[in-house]
Amino acid sequence: MKALRLAFLAALAGPCAAAASPAGDIAGTWECRQPGIEYRNKPPILYVAETGGEQSQVTIEVDGFAREIYGRSEIAADQGGWWKVKPAQGQEFMIRPDASAKQRTPAMGLRFADSKSEYRCLRLPPSGVPSAVIPLAPADEQSAPPPVIDLGAPPEPAQSEGDAPKKE
Repeated sequence: MKALRLAFLAALAGPCAAAASPAGDIAGTWECRQPGIEYRNKPPILYVAETGGEQSQVTIEVDGFAREIYGRSEIAADQGGWWKVKPAQGQEFMIRPDASAKQRTPAMGLRFADSKSEYRCLRLPPSGVPSAVIPLAPADEQSAPPPVIDLGAPPEPAQSEGDAPKKE
């Protein structure tokens, strides 16, 4: 009877834990960097897509990390706000979404079990969405046509004696 009660409580806790999964919050493309490392071409990228099924699953792919990680991944809560990600292919890793209200760009931490340092990842804007454009002039001046500068007539090219046409 006691085992049946524990099984029932575990069954109830399962959906609640899945509902608290950050799967929807982490969907997108993330640029990840480690402090003190200079990335010449491009930093590592983490791609996360919702599977459309269970809330505790996402599809993961990485680019630029020194590992091969991809496929449908299980997400489970861990200690200290971290979430354990177990991909279909590759090494498990941990993520911790940063829900700080002070940031304009969503961020999260990412770490591997064999690594001493963690990556700081920022979500990139979706493709096709223009990034913020900062106007160079105030809005009322932007509608006016640009000023025209008259430089006068172009100067006549000077001919040197060597350039003169030869008469025969």
